[in-house]
Amino acid sequence: MTTHLINFLLFALGAAIGIKFADIDLAPPLRLKHRSVWTHGPLITWLVIYLLGLFPWGYWFAVGFLPANAIHLLADMFPRNWKGGALIKLHPIKRDLAPILSFVWLGFGAYVSFDRWLDLTGQLWGWWTL
Repeated sequence: MTTHLINFLLFALGAAIGIKFADIDLAPPLRLKHRSVWTHGPLITWLVIYLLGLFPWGYWFAVGFLPANAIHLLADMFPRNWKGGALIKLHPIKRDLAPILSFVWLGFGAYVSFDRWLDLTGQLWGWWTL
């Protein structure tokens, strides 16, 4: 019973952090612009997978984090208009990706996050392979 509770709490914590983590570039101590290439793409997913290899006890955290991160990136693919804050920032270069490249980068990040989630959870139900 206790193991299931800990797993659920890790999952819930991962989902709660994952849905907002890409916006960590808004944190004042970080010198990133909002929608940074570092946080709004596949790099965070790859970091989570790498850390999972070092800390396997974080499996349920990753299972919650990855789909939530993918949902965040998918939501960012549909701003009101593709200019200004909606574009991916190439920090430290003071340039933005073009609208279509911003869309592709966000989509690729969402795909990688969802794909890694499917890879992790395939052992839970085994019927889905990509």
